[in-house]
Amino acid sequence: MVKRRTHSLIDRLPAALRDALMRMVVDNEWPAEFPGVREGSPRYEDCVAYCVTQGYSVSKSSIARFANRMRLLARMRQAGVIVRDVMKDITKEKASETQKAVAEMITAQTIDFISSQDGFSAKDIANVAKAIKDCTAVSISADKYIRDQLSAKADAAVEKVVEFGKKKNIDPKVLKMIREEIYGIVA
Repeated sequence: MVKRRTHSLIDRLPAALRDALMRMVVDNEWPAEFPGVREGSPRYEDCVAYCVTQGYSVSKSSIARFANRMRLLARMRQAGVIVRDVMKDITKEKASETQKAVAEMITAQTIDFISSQDGFSAKDIANVAKAIKDCTAVSISADKYIRDQLSAKADAAVEKVVEFGKKKNIDPKVLKMIREEIYGIVA
C-alpha cells in the first residue's frame, strides 16, 4: 500500500500565517501582533488562538502535527549546515572518519524521520538503517581502496627513484630529499 501525501489545513493557510506559526513552534518567537499574554515559549493553544485572531480555525492536533514536521525539517536543515561545515575542511587523511560521521548523522536523521511517520514498523526502520549502513560501508571501502592504490603507486615510484639513483650513483641524501619533497614520503 502506497501512503499518500497528507494535505493539512495548515498547508492551505496564507504563507504569512504559516511563517508566523513556524516561527512560533520552531524558533519560539511570538508574532508582533499576538493579542494575548506572552509568557514563555508559545504553546499549541497560543498558536490556535493566533490563528483565530487571523480569521482561521485550526485544531490543536493540526498545530502539533505541523510543529513536528517543521521541527524535523529544521533539524535536517541544521544537520545539512553541520555536514557542509564538516565537509569544507575535509582532507584525504580525514576522509574515512568524515564519511563515517556523516553516515551516522544521516542514519540518525532518517530513523528520527521514519519513526515520526505513520505506517513504518520497527522492521521497516531496521531495514532502512541496514541499507544506510551497507551504503556507508561501500563508500568507506571504496575510499580505502583508492588510498591503497595511491599508496602502491607512491611506493612503486619511490622504488624507481631509488633504483635509478643507485644506477647513476646519486647520493642517498638527495634521494631522501626527492622522496620527501615530491612524494611526501618520509622514510
